[in-house]
Formats: sequence, C-alpha cells, structure tokens
Amino acid sequence: MPRRIAVVGASLAGARVLRALRRRGFDGRLVLVGEEEELPYDRPPLSKRYLTTPDRTPVKRLEPEGFYDSIELRLGVRATALSLRERSVLLDDGSTVRADDIVITTGAAARSLPGLPDGERVARLRTAADARRIRSAFDSIGHLLVVGGGFIGCEVAASARRRGLAVTVVEPAPAPVMRGVGATVGTVIAELHRENGVDFRLGASVAAAEEHGDRSVVTLSDGSRIETDFVVVGVGASACTDWLMGSGLHLSDGVLCDNRCRVAGGGGHVWAAGDVAAWPSGRFGTTRRIEHWTNAAEQAGLLAAGLLDGATAPTYDPVPYVWSDQYEHKIQILGSVGGDDHTTLLEGSFEDRRFVLAYARGGLLRGLVACDMPREIAARRSLIATPTPMAGVV
Repeated sequence: MPRRIAVVGASLAGARVLRALRRRGFDGRLVLVGEEEELPYDRPPLSKRYLTTPDRTPVKRLEPEGFYDSIELRLGVRATALSLRERSVLLDDGSTVRADDIVITTGAAARSLPGLPDGERVARLRTAADARRIRSAFDSIGHLLVVGGGFIGCEVAASARRRGLAVTVVEPAPAPVMRGVGATVGTVIAELHRENGVDFRLGASVAAAEEHGDRSVVTLSDGSRIETDFVVVGVGASACTDWLMGSGLHLSDGVLCDNRCRVAGGGGHVWAAGDVAAWPSGRFGTTRRIEHWTNAAEQAGLLAAGLLDGATAPTYDPVPYVWSDQYEHKIQILGSVGGDDHTTLLEGSFEDRRFVLAYARGGLLRGLVACDMPREIAARRSLIATPTPMAGVV
C-alpha cells in the first residue's frame, strides 16, 4: 500500500508541506483537509492591499488549481478529533480520514472580545471571508473603530485611511504594537498613524457596546464613548488546538514539537508546522510559536524533509523574520524582540522613520527592528544567528 499523508489545515504551511513533498519526489497519497471551502491562499494581503482593492478582486492562491489534481481535497469540513491509536482524523461531517502520518497545519484563529461578539457591525480578520466582509463594509461606512493596536489593527487602520474613512484605534497599552516591539517603535508608529489622520485612544479598553439605530456606541474604560459605523476587533490570535483536546498530544501554547516538527506524544507519526506549532529554540533558549508567513513557509519545508528523511533531516532553529506594511513604510523584525529589551539605535533616525534598532538581552544582541532600511537590517542577520555581544555590534 502506498504511504498516505493527511495534512489537516489548508493554510500556507499546509500548502507548502504538500508542495515540498511533491518536489522531493513523494508519489504516495496526499489528503488536504480545510475548514474553509477555499483552496489555500495568501493571508498577509488581507489586512493591507486586499482591503483597498475593488470588491471583485480575488484572493491570491498559493498554488495553481492544477497543483491539487493529484491531492484528495476535503474542503469545507472541520477536524473535530484525532485518534493516535487509529491514526485518524474525525471530521464534522461524520467522516474519518486515516493516514500513515498526520500533519497539523490548522494555524491560529483571531481572538474574540467579551462584549463585542461578531455581528452585523463587528468583525474579526483572519480569513478571506472576513476580509471580504470588511472590504464590503468600507464601501458604505464613514467611520471605523479598530479595537487593538497590534500589527493587524494598525494595518487595517492604514487601509481604512487609504479608503478615506475616519478611523479610531483603541489600545490598552501606552503605544500601539508596544507588547511586540516596545515603546520606542510603538511611539514612532503612533505618530505615523496620527499624521495620516488616525485618532488613537491609548491606555483604554472596551467596557461596553450597544446598538443605536444604524450605528454602534462603544463605551471605553475611561468613560468616553465612541459612535461608529463598524468595528474590527484585532486583539491577537490563539492556536487552533481545540480539536486536539484529549488526543494525548502535548498542548500548551500550540502543539509542542521537536526541532524536526514531530509532535510530542504523537508516536512519531504526527507532525505540525506554521502558526499552530511550538518548538524548542536552542538559539533563543525558549519554546517559540510564531504567527507569520516566513516561519510557516520555512518550517513546512523542513517538516517535509523530516517526513521523508527521518533522523537525517536538518533541525529547525531559524532567525525569525516578520514584516508589516503601513502606508508607504515597511517595518521589519529579525530575531527575538521584546518590550523589556535594552534598545540601541544603530543607524538612521526615528524622526525620518528610517532606522535600525537593536534589541539586547543579557548583553547579547537578540533582535533587530528596521523601518525602511531593508538592506541594512539584512546585512546584520548573521549577528543574530550567532550570539553576538552588543559591544561587537555598536
């Protein structure tokens, strides 16, 4: 019997696993299970370019449709349970997919906010359907409220301003994206948005929301009230692991894997990659789970090598790379950065919004953030790949 591999999650990681297996000569049976009815598509544009294009613009598929001719597609169905003993996945239509190996690429889901459930005037952004709904709303509204000043919230705000909407962003921290990159870069991004007409309500959170005719009224923790036509909630994401509860796999913040993407507790036949996967990083001395395009694509390729080559496959311990496009600016992040790190400006200036900022922990360079200096940040990648004292960086 030919070997059968089931990929659960029609995400970037899922599509890249399939591509890598075929390119490496795997001629066994492949199954792709996806909750959405869409073939795998590119998600980063959903919060940016997609929201500013005409309504009929389609999402960008990751592979041509013919690529899937040799793959069994089970789209529009959700995985509800995994059986290690039977090496099978139960789907919500009552059917079961059995395989020699099961690859988990179910990604992450946008978190909801108590008091602001999805509704006629409230949406989260994670899927193409979410983006279509938000883009359609942009055609008829005058004011948008974004709850959450992380990268997704800031990208949606920038897209809405490009569409000519009035925009208010509510964020509990003193600056947007502060939890990710700290106050210095957060302040630069806040000023960028203010110059483009965004109203920030920082240090406040949503206390209540109610409908008033064709508008929503949101009350903040500081007692102020905001009338709006539509709300986008962007308060982070959680790994999609609910269907794995009780399976015997090791779950914490995601699915715990080794450095070849084999899932702990999976008996050597369960694998994971992308937003859902957590793995031990020797480089940074911690378990990591990264929700971004580059990690999903790179990790998927390594997972395919592990499936086919076993113990001779390379291990996974990358220098993470993340980016965000806002207005005409590109923010890039290399390595591991945090709000409590010691920061040093290496090049450029914050006033010009062209800079490279170093993040250090324990005297070692751990990460870099750049704005509109792609060559300069790329040239310093090796300084993160190999632990480098800050004295050798500055």
